[in-house]
Amino acid sequence: MSIHSPDQHAFKRAAQALSKLPGASSLNACQTALAQASGHRDLHHLQALQAKTPHLTEASVVTQANIVSRLHRTSSLRIGDILDALTRTRFFGGSPDPEITLTVREALFATDYPDRGRHDIGAPCRVKAPGYDYARALIVERGEGPEGLTRVMIDHSIMTCVSREAPTHRAGRLFVPLRFWMPYGFWTEADGTKVLFSRDYCPLWRVQEGRAPVRDDPDRDVKFVKQEWYFDEGSFRGPVDTVMSRGFEILREHRVVSLPRLAEWFPECLATGRWISDLKRWPGGPEMVRAG
Repeated sequence: MSIHSPDQHAFKRAAQALSKLPGASSLNACQTALAQASGHRDLHHLQALQAKTPHLTEASVVTQANIVSRLHRTSSLRIGDILDALTRTRFFGGSPDPEITLTVREALFATDYPDRGRHDIGAPCRVKAPGYDYARALIVERGEGPEGLTRVMIDHSIMTCVSREAPTHRAGRLFVPLRFWMPYGFWTEADGTKVLFSRDYCPLWRVQEGRAPVRDDPDRDVKFVKQEWYFDEGSFRGPVDTVMSRGFEILREHRVVSLPRLAEWFPECLATGRWISDLKRWPGGPEMVRAG
């Protein structure tokens, strides 16, 4: 079991953040659970190591994923909430970054799809259909035979092609498509709050001057006075690496270190074959209970 020993201030901030999450236990229970999830016998064991290791070390992606997974198993807390709480409180290190957090969340999602044969949901593939330039993709439903209709999830949608146009990508891995976390533009509310939104116009982050960014409700109907964009449709569908790099720059400019609640919709979209716009509660629509 990997051991992570954050400094005492980061530990206290993280335990307090966990105790404020929906369904959380007492602060004392959260402190104990966090110490044990970090590889320690108990809180006293962690404190003893903290005294010997005064400098905070950066936890690896594997260590971060393991700690979040252990906390999830021993509590009723949701994985996305745990990861957000530990990341923004600098529990894993003093320099959190959205790119690392995305990698951690993808690793955690991947554990839900352990046996990914070429026909299994979540299996990585490439799209050879005309106009898609071998786009990265995940299997939603694979048809029988080379001409069977196959549904795949790419960064921008769920599409249908024939099976031979979606060959297995053996070196590929599970990924969270751009439209579940990437800022496409922002709204400005009457009080000056900036709201970063996704390509499907779901609120991602509320950003206020002098305050840490806050994950927003993807279903929230934002009353804005101004709307601006970081991309247009053409640039947003450019090379994935280039678009991702710009997206991370935007997030860092706004001091965002975690992932939005919208990212937690990914498993439902993959399992049901419905896209974000199909799940989103639009103004005037019925209330829904969502992940994240």
